Amino acid sequence: MTDGLRVIVSGGSMGGLFTALALSEAGHDVDVFERAADELESRGAGIVAQPRMLEYLGKRGIARPDDFSLVTHRREYLDRDGNVREGWADSMTFTGWDTLYRRLRRAVEDDRYHAGRVVGFERDGEVSVRFADGSERRTDLLVVAEGGRSGSREQLLPDVSPAYAGYVAWRGLIDEHEISRSLVERFEDTFVFFEGDRQLILGYLIPGPEGETGKGDRRLNWVWYDNVRDRERLNELLTGSDGAEHDFSVPPGDLRGEIERELRTAAEGFPDVFSRLVGATPDPFVQTIYDLSVPEMAFGRVCLLGDAAFVARPHTAAGTAKAAADAIELGEALDGDDRESALEGWEEKRLAAGRRLVREGIRMGEGYMD
Repeated sequence: MTDGLRVIVSGGSMGGLFTALALSEAGHDVDVFERAADELESRGAGIVAQPRMLEYLGKRGIARPDDFSLVTHRREYLDRDGNVREGWADSMTFTGWDTLYRRLRRAVEDDRYHAGRVVGFERDGEVSVRFADGSERRTDLLVVAEGGRSGSREQLLPDVSPAYAGYVAWRGLIDEHEISRSLVERFEDTFVFFEGDRQLILGYLIPGPEGETGKGDRRLNWVWYDNVRDRERLNELLTGSDGAEHDFSVPPGDLRGEIERELRTAAEGFPDVFSRLVGATPDPFVQTIYDLSVPEMAFGRVCLLGDAAFVARPHTAAGTAKAAADAIELGEALDGDDRESALEGWEEKRLAAGRRLVREGIRMGEGYMD
């Protein structure tokens, strides 16, 4: 490997964008390929913005935390009547997935971000990358940031696959101007939870799509973890309105009508603040919760990053931050001359971090759901 590596990043979501920024900063020639390039900007859900990620974005002038995030200073757990069962001071920083994506995407030059799907590769000194349109490109390094369903990971590690955790996450997002002021106020400066029988629901405010943080411009995000052990029932939930069967999630607007009605009815057993919130939310969606761990991340001139390597349960609030850390540390590792050994060192550190996070997600999930 010599200075100015040619790098192809397969996957243009969070991990891929952070990788493009970090490796470009280290002096490499980076091109990103994303199969759903026209869809990502409209995807919306709340995420936790962890400190290291915020520091990286701020120092590089990509995004000032105050311009795209909201901070809560209290955490509260409700009883079934909606009274505060317990609460304490706790600072958390939230943003929207789409809000962060838009800022990262703007920071990557348009001629470096391409619509395209990697379908395979061969390693013969360099890496020959094949695309769905039949084209091929050669590169010095292929970074696989394709998410938990990565086809490239399957090529490298055919015996490794995601393991279903036994429950799902129902999710929803609603503009605050579409609900009552009294409901919004319940979440002002507060991260709110309710624990039921092997169920957990939580909610918090996030900025608008472009980072709007003023009252009236924000959104309320909720997540409801629900045990679904029966595989037949899971298959029902993952069958979309068009009859198509999904592997891991059914996107907003594609839940079957009867499933959506069942969801809203079941939410009536929650404290009023949550039943009203779920009832008012348009286009809720569902995601399966699963665990994924890989034994390796670096394979010569190919490496795995983000959810293509490790998927930790959302309770850790660190999925995006993990992908960012993988990318930032990869950029640091490839900023010197001895890059072969640097990749080995990067892999050792990121494997340890990924394993810790997956273990912590399992521990937290078992505490909530078992």
